[in-house]
Amino acid sequence: MNYDYYEYRDLIAQNLISFLKQRGYSKLSFSKLTDISRPTIDQILKGESPSPKQYHTQITKINETFQLPEDYFIMFQEQPTITSRYVYAYSDHGRDADRSPKTMELLNALDDILDVYSLYLK
Repeated sequence: MNYDYYEYRDLIAQNLISFLKQRGYSKLSFSKLTDISRPTIDQILKGESPSPKQYHTQITKINETFQLPEDYFIMFQEQPTITSRYVYAYSDHGRDADRSPKTMELLNALDDILDVYSLYLK
């Protein structure tokens, strides 16, 4: 069966977040494993995409990378509900050209840590 992933993008986003939590992946490590850019991973996790065709390609790539059935992220996966009062900002909203390579390396590592942390707060 060929799914229209774009139609299920909110459900896929929720289930993908659960998948990242269960497997212990950060957005950065997941991005590297799937060869999908980190900003694109952020879009997928928000249920956003520039086009249905591109979204379908990205979800298919994720399924193939982890050898998952095509309906894996469409099936309901129970998530624990955790409420949080914590909020933080990502460092990737600034201008990269104004930062040294070492600073960028450190900020990317910090973002990676915060990504994992944020998955457990939702």
